[in-house]
Amino acid sequence: MTKRLPIVVVGSGTAGSLVVSQLAANTSREIILIEVGQVSPYDDQSRFMNTLEQADFSSCVSTTLTDGGDPMSYRQGQALGGGSAVNGMLLTGDAPVAVEGLTRMAELSDCGQMSKALLDNDGRLSRLWWNAGRWNPGRAVQHLVEEGRITVVHDHVTYIDHSKKRATAVHTASRAFECESVVLTAGALSTPEILLRSGLTRLVPAIGEGLQNHPTISFTVKLAQKATVQFDTCVVKDIAMSGDSVGLITTFERVGMNDEENALLSVSLMNPSSRGAVWISDSGVQCDFNMLATKRDRVAMREAVNQLIDVAISKPIQSLATSVFIDDEGTPLSHLSNMTNDELDAWIDGNLTLVSHATSSCSQSVDSNGKVIGVENIYIADASVLSSVPTVTPASEVVVESLRIAHILVQEFA
Repeated sequence: MTKRLPIVVVGSGTAGSLVVSQLAANTSREIILIEVGQVSPYDDQSRFMNTLEQADFSSCVSTTLTDGGDPMSYRQGQALGGGSAVNGMLLTGDAPVAVEGLTRMAELSDCGQMSKALLDNDGRLSRLWWNAGRWNPGRAVQHLVEEGRITVVHDHVTYIDHSKKRATAVHTASRAFECESVVLTAGALSTPEILLRSGLTRLVPAIGEGLQNHPTISFTVKLAQKATVQFDTCVVKDIAMSGDSVGLITTFERVGMNDEENALLSVSLMNPSSRGAVWISDSGVQCDFNMLATKRDRVAMREAVNQLIDVAISKPIQSLATSVFIDDEGTPLSHLSNMTNDELDAWIDGNLTLVSHATSSCSQSVDSNGKVIGVENIYIADASVLSSVPTVTPASEVVVESLRIAHILVQEFA
């Protein structure tokens, strides 16, 4: 009997790690996982800034945040477990059943001075992707590798070969892997890039369209006393704006691994309507989040920034700050006083910052089972298939959706 070709899974972030674990546990199929990142040794590190800034475990992609804006670097996890291996560990919504017991609510004893100040501004303790260690599904993948159940290839995928509406091989920079099926879990920027580089635009609708993220503005708080805490962030504040817009204010005890004299105060629009895209031009793959492209989003972000200002000038924050800056040049908070709406909108456009919450870039390219429309044997099971960016930190929604599709794939590949 002819041996069946392997299932090739591309990407081992949160989604890919969960998909691989489900396929390995519930089918007998040969599985090849292609992931450039290695195993992170930092799962016991509670201060996520220390992990985030390890160059070997993250990578940056050039993007623009607004139409015509300057390029910025979008940082994403590059390790087994992806974002779950390097992210800020905030779970601002409910915990998925699948990770029950692997997360916990933050406690007052976890809070540093910035978190306590936000609590005094009607903030709330958040759930953490932490319970005696970081929740990182990449650990389970590493166990499967050690047991010989799956094969991991540490390389970049360049494109997928296809013939007669079927994927036939996955190509990396150094070799090709014949396959029976392909599961893309490379994230909302890399998954559409692979499809585009594979020349599938004539077969598959809307590749790269619908991209979303959470527009974010951050202030720098110069601290009177250095940060000395276990967690860099564990408190958030929910805010409401006009209409149905919702926002989230977050504090960070420091701005980076080596800077404990400055903290961050950030606000994000959590349910934007604006959408961007990933596409290929003559100069290569392009990515534009197209943030604040609708009047609704511009009004909401303006209101969100005004609420961030209110928190920044509050007694709890001012009692621990020597000053608050609104940009990297050290412009004081007072610069925003008495701005007109148009002036504030322009300032916001020029000062948006990135969070690693990209979603929805292939939401119109798949059916309800995660199967890519127009091709028989390519599936997507990552953040790119979410219909919109979640109103909470997206990792929990990614867990739910990737497991839902993984259970379908188990039946398909049995």
